[in-house]
Amino acid sequence: MSTSYIGSKTAAENGAEFTLASGSSRTFFVFPGFGGGEHLLLQIKNSGGSSFSDVGILAKNGQNTGVVTARGAGDSIFRVVKSETSTAIEVFFD
Repeated sequence: MSTSYIGSKTAAENGAEFTLASGSSRTFFVFPGFGGGEHLLLQIKNSGGSSFSDVGILAKNGQNTGVVTARGAGDSIFRVVKSETSTAIEVFFD
């Protein structure tokens, strides 16, 4: 069953932080699909701080699903950032 992560909107938004244990995964997808230049950006929380670093593009136009897999020695804290979009798009995870 899918869970809403970022509600349907056109504005850019930072999603909530989530923790993954090493080796575990979470799949994200959007509906409806992205237009040109629109994307989900994956960020990881910096050790001992409150700031995040960009990991890379998780999903984009023509690729509306992305999988986050934790690869570190312990738990990792992530968040997904939705770019501004021309139509209202909702982000989900499984």
